[in-house]
Amino acid sequence: MEGQLPLRAILGAGKVAQTIRQPGDLVFGHDAFDVIDPDSIYELLVELPRGAAVINTVAKINLEWCEENRGAAQLVNFLGAQNVLRVCRALDLHLVHLSSGCIFDGGKTRYVYSEADIPSPACVYARTKAEADLWLLAQGYPKLTIARPRQLFSARPNPTNMITKFSAMTEGRFIQEPQSATCIEDLGSMLSHLINGQHYGVFNCVNTGTITPWDMATVIRYELAPKLKVEAIDYDEYVSSLKVRRVNTLLSSARLEQTGFFARDVKDAFRWAIENYF
Repeated sequence: MEGQLPLRAILGAGKVAQTIRQPGDLVFGHDAFDVIDPDSIYELLVELPRGAAVINTVAKINLEWCEENRGAAQLVNFLGAQNVLRVCRALDLHLVHLSSGCIFDGGKTRYVYSEADIPSPACVYARTKAEADLWLLAQGYPKLTIARPRQLFSARPNPTNMITKFSAMTEGRFIQEPQSATCIEDLGSMLSHLINGQHYGVFNCVNTGTITPWDMATVIRYELAPKLKVEAIDYDEYVSSLKVRRVNTLLSSARLEQTGFFARDVKDAFRWAIENYF
């Protein structure tokens, strides 16, 4: 029906899926399909009307787990992404693939990455996501949108939410290097804008401005966790202490803004998430 917003199906029922879902969305958890089984994806989506949007949030995201289970991470993050695109192409559906800004390792360069930059993954997780992006783009499917958020946080408590993790700590050492970050609630607005406007291609989906982990931890200490001891740590020392390298990445939001979407400042978004955390 002309002027009607497209039906949305969300694959995955985790933190992101539950936060970005809107009334009327179909949300399918892992019990409804197997992302490495294309037949199960087809059976799940075949009844969707032509032009519906499929938001693929399925991924293995734990960095240590991915390092220890490389084959399984590759199956879900790479093969799974291939399977979803093949089904969406067969059914003429708009695929919105949730990627990650972690495919770029900015180090201390403070280089701001655009969507055109070549990925520089620093760990298995980032490599599987980067390989998926490159493969998806190489297929030339015209109804593909790749969204790249970075350093996700939310007002919704969850064990993988940065606010939840920092709040549970009694002490921590945090770098003061600026980086991009994404409020998941704002990511939901970004995705709705891209879907409703039929914007295809790759988009960095981050809040404007930058924030440091030290900034985040300091706000959490004063607002949520007064017992949290916050100390600064040098970037090189921090990286050398890690079993799996974490990246420090800045992403440009210029392409998203060219579509008419202007995200709020990341520090404002972070304080909002803290104020509305419970």
